[in-house]
Amino acid sequence: MLQRFHSRFLVDLGEMEGDYRVFHLRDDIAQSTLYISIAMLAVLSMTRMDLLLYQSNPALFTRLMVYHGIYILISLFSIAAIRKTSKVRIYDRLMLAWLSLTVLGLLLFNFTRPANLLTTTYDVIILFAIYILSPLRISYTVALAFGFSAGTLVLDYFYKTGSDSAAFNTLITAQFIVHVLGLVSSLQIQSYRRKSFKAYIQEKDAKEMVAYLANIDSLTKSLTRRQFFNIAESEFLRFSRYHRNLSILVLDADYFKNINDTYGHYAGDLVLRNLSLVVLEQKRAQDTFGRLGGEEFGILLPETNLEQAKVVAERVQKIWAQTPCSLDGYLIYSTVSIGVAEAKKEDKTFEDVLRRADRMMYKAKEAGRNTVAANE
Repeated sequence: MLQRFHSRFLVDLGEMEGDYRVFHLRDDIAQSTLYISIAMLAVLSMTRMDLLLYQSNPALFTRLMVYHGIYILISLFSIAAIRKTSKVRIYDRLMLAWLSLTVLGLLLFNFTRPANLLTTTYDVIILFAIYILSPLRISYTVALAFGFSAGTLVLDYFYKTGSDSAAFNTLITAQFIVHVLGLVSSLQIQSYRRKSFKAYIQEKDAKEMVAYLANIDSLTKSLTRRQFFNIAESEFLRFSRYHRNLSILVLDADYFKNINDTYGHYAGDLVLRNLSLVVLEQKRAQDTFGRLGGEEFGILLPETNLEQAKVVAERVQKIWAQTPCSLDGYLIYSTVSIGVAEAKKEDKTFEDVLRRADRMMYKAKEAGRNTVAANE
C-alpha cells in the first residue's frame, strides 16, 4: 500500500533512481552533517534544563550527562563516517542507524522528565522535523516517525496523562495533524527534488543529442569534416609527443557523377550511405571515420603502421566492390579508390599527412580506380 502511495505522489525515476541518489549524495551528506550538528547542540542545551530539574538528584543528573556524552560521541562518529563514504547504501545505513538511535534517545530522555511535565510542543516539532529533514526513503522516514509517535503516546498515556482522556485525545489529535502535514511536506520536497533531477537529465540528454547531431553527417552517419579534423588533430599531437604509429585512408567513390546522372541523386545518396555502413562495419572501435566532403571520406587509424593500414584499405575496397545497392529492382555496383599514408617525423601538422593520402587516392584513380595506393 505504501509503495502504491509512494508511486502515486512521487515522480517515478525508473532506472534513473540510482543515478538520482548518487547525484544528490554529496548534498545529502552536507545536510546530514548540519542536522547532526544541530542535534548535538540541542542535546547540550538540554544540560541546563536537566540541571534545574535534577539538582536535588545528583546521581540521576550524572547519568544523564553520561548519556548525553555517549550520544554526542556517536554523533561525531556518524559525521566522520558519512563524510568518508561515497556509496549511497552505506550512507543510508549510517543515517538510519543514527536516526533510530536519536528517536530512541529522545524517548528515553522524555521518560526521565517529571510526570507532570508534558512535552507535547517538543514532541510535535521533533515529529515534523523527522519528516522534513530525513534524507532516507519515504518508507524509512514514515517508519521512524510512527515509531517516535507511538513511543511518545505510550509514554504520555501510561506515565503522564493517566486517565485524563481529554488531554490524551488532544495529544493524539496533535500527533495526527503533524503526521499529515509532515508527510505531505516530505512528499512535496522529495517530488521537487525528483522533478528537478529529471529536468536536469532531460536537458543534459538534449544538449548531448544536439552536440551529437552537430558532429554527425546526416546522410552517411559518419563524422562531419569539422569533428573528424578535431579528432585527427588530437591524434596527431599524440603521435608527435609519443611517436606512436598513425595512418590515414582517404576514400573516394568511383564514377559517382555517372551514378547520379544515370539513376538520380537519390541513388547517389543510397550509394554513399551504404559505403559508409560498410566502412563502419570494417573499422575498429578506436578508428575515426568521417566525411571529408562530397563522395570523399577519411579513416583515421591510430596505433597502425602503413602496411597494416593497407590491409584495412584493401579489405574495405574488396568488400565494397562486392556489395551492390538495390534500387527499384536494379543492382547498382560501385567501387572506391583509396589512398593510404602514414605519419612521419618530418610532418608538422595533420594536413601534411592528409595531403599525402589525398595524392595517393588520386594516384589510385589514375591507376584505373577500384584500387589502393600507398605512400611508401
